[in-house]
Amino acid sequence: MGKGKVISVVSAKGGVGKTVVSLNLALSLLRDYGKRVLAIDTNMTSPNLHLYLGIIDIIPFGIHHALKEPKIANDCIYIHTSSGLHMLPAPLTKTEKIGLENLKDVVDELRDRYDFIIIDTAPNIEKDLRDIIQASDEILLVVNPWLPIIVSNLRVVKVAEEHGVPIKVVVNKSGRDRAEMSDEEIRDSLGYKVFAKIPVDLEVYRGVEKRKPLIICNPKARASVAIRNLAKLIVKN
Repeated sequence: MGKGKVISVVSAKGGVGKTVVSLNLALSLLRDYGKRVLAIDTNMTSPNLHLYLGIIDIIPFGIHHALKEPKIANDCIYIHTSSGLHMLPAPLTKTEKIGLENLKDVVDELRDRYDFIIIDTAPNIEKDLRDIIQASDEILLVVNPWLPIIVSNLRVVKVAEEHGVPIKVVVNKSGRDRAEMSDEEIRDSLGYKVFAKIPVDLEVYRGVEKRKPLIICNPKARASVAIRNLAKLIVKN
């Protein structure tokens, strides 16, 4: 087995749709392309990745244990039965404060088992930003097409560039407003062209309410098609 590619889904703002993109991208890579995929939730304050899969039970192991002792990371993996997705979930209940200093050690411990490791991150990640970027082979920078969100992510771009980690810009919730920024304006602001666009879609919210991933409960929804196209681009690249 070769070393898997580690892709962190990042944004400095909350509410842009990182977790929806992370989860559905991971599932598309798994189900549509037969890839070995691990999803990691690094949001220690308000984790949502497993909730979006309908997992409401307290999982006794996960990323918090792996961060403490990276050598046991393989033993901390949770397998979601109905989808087959492998996960390192974050704890639902409050635990002692755990940083991401060992995140790179965790993913390096697991790389050989997977084709892709998708890391879902918390918003406002300033204190953990460098640890996340150092653990990543690539950043999917998820933004909405409005200036305050674009500007807030300039710091992410700067740190990624300092570490030589490639950035792919994904515009989520596009097409909601005529006043939204164009692809050219986003490129001029961030310094990177738009890699993929995901349209605003009420089916996303219905999927969240049902606790079922969008590409499973409505694979023909516009956002489902766009995320599956994103997975296709990532496999090709």
